[in-house]
Amino acid sequence: MKTTLGRSAALLAAIGIIAKVMGAMYRVPLTNTIGAEGMGLYQMVFPVYTVLLAFCGGGISSAVSRVVAKYTARGDEVTAVRTVRVAAVPVAVISVISTAAVILLRDGISRIQGNPEAALCYLALAPSLVFAGLTSVFRGYFQGKNKMLPSGVSQLIEQSAKLFLSLYLSRVFLAFGVRYAVAGALLGITVGEVVSLLYLFVRYALTKKSRRESAVAVRKASVRPLFEIASDGFFVTDKTLGKEIAAVAFPITLGSLILPLTQLIDSALIINLLMRSGAGRLEATELFGLFVGPVGTLINMPTVILASVTVAFLPALTAETERGGDGGRMTRLVAEFVMMFVIPVATAFLLFPESICGALYRRGLTEEQLSVASRLLRVQAVSVLYAGIYQVFATVLQVRGKAHRPVVNLAIGGAVKVALTPLLVMTVGIEGGAAATAACYAVAALLTARAACKAAPVGVSAVKAFVMPTAFSAAGAVAFYGVTFVMNAVAISQFFKTALAAGAFFVVYAAGMFFCGAVKIGALFKGRNAANQNREKIS
Repeated sequence: MKTTLGRSAALLAAIGIIAKVMGAMYRVPLTNTIGAEGMGLYQMVFPVYTVLLAFCGGGISSAVSRVVAKYTARGDEVTAVRTVRVAAVPVAVISVISTAAVILLRDGISRIQGNPEAALCYLALAPSLVFAGLTSVFRGYFQGKNKMLPSGVSQLIEQSAKLFLSLYLSRVFLAFGVRYAVAGALLGITVGEVVSLLYLFVRYALTKKSRRESAVAVRKASVRPLFEIASDGFFVTDKTLGKEIAAVAFPITLGSLILPLTQLIDSALIINLLMRSGAGRLEATELFGLFVGPVGTLINMPTVILASVTVAFLPALTAETERGGDGGRMTRLVAEFVMMFVIPVATAFLLFPESICGALYRRGLTEEQLSVASRLLRVQAVSVLYAGIYQVFATVLQVRGKAHRPVVNLAIGGAVKVALTPLLVMTVGIEGGAAATAACYAVAALLTARAACKAAPVGVSAVKAFVMPTAFSAAGAVAFYGVTFVMNAVAISQFFKTALAAGAFFVVYAAGMFFCGAVKIGALFKGRNAANQNREKIS
């Protein structure tokens, strides 16, 4: 069977990126609807939610993807399919218990965080934990089969519901007060998770016939019974399969818990520290909302886009290492691609945060709040660079069976953040929280890169990955300032001025990278194409 994986991979990556951007960008109109106070409440609830979400299924998608890819590469379709059932049962149990705990303890949690009005918001968001955990299982299955379309479409469905329904409900309930508007936005997220899970379940059910046909084909092609070829001569029991999933999921789950835990600590610590420094409860909530809402959205956007890239390459890297390959070429190309992306984004956040924040949030924030948001964005710009480095090399270590290393490194970074936050916030205010977050990413990224380079061949070109992106980012910045200077004499809105200047930045950067030969998209997918063809031969 012939495949055009290069084009299909680009299409699927685009779907994932669109879904991630929708999920991140919806906070822009949400901020303009509920304001800084509303975003403060919103971001008080989300750290608890993300901690429980990571606990319920933070590593299950990657674990299921890797295990399914492993047994598919070995020709054991039956075990690959059983992975879904074995993973779904414990995820469902843990998710239901977590949901019940949040509903029962919502009043106490919100009081500890410093604002009792958040209790209603927990009630609206808690049920989504059950659906999100099971969704991760099905996404992992399809990703492990190298079928990114169902996963991408489910994300698109989820984010579409989140975008439109959350904004609609927040505006409807705003008449009853800010906390009701926030609860409406969170209720939209719950509905989005339900719809996404329904789509994946139906899609999985429709593949039942093809799964049976594949299993029969494997059985006929072998001179031995299927149970003998399941895994190097012995049948893989549910218990063994569960241990294998847990061995992959556990360290990844621990890693996915660390940042949400530090954000949870922030939600309880920063507001109280600001109040201790003399700010009122409303002001402290607004400052925290700016830190983790508008600014956090911009900082996280590149990270969630890159997550689509690393998730797409995880199964191919796993299959290659199962066949004895080192994956060095593919790893190098992905690492260089990530650096080409994060360096210009970090440059833009560092050099012109006022233009970016003003264009996106002028309708919902005051001039003073925009000034604070701009300062926070500039401080955290470096986080984008280090987050990209961490993601790439964490994936390399996961494939190499060293998933615990990124966890340990992220824990060290989180400890640095928690230690620095009280000192910096009490000294310089909310900007101290941003600086502590940047330090967390820097420590985790550098330690993880060092471990990955020891564990696997990477061989990233310093010229292509660092020198060229930096040089052409500087050229793009000159173009941005030039267009901004010219547009200041034209009577158009701040949003369009910034959009035109950003377009000039992108054109100059992309043109420079392309004509210098640094951008070779075809090469990025060539390795995946070869891996997929080898997998088809085995099947």
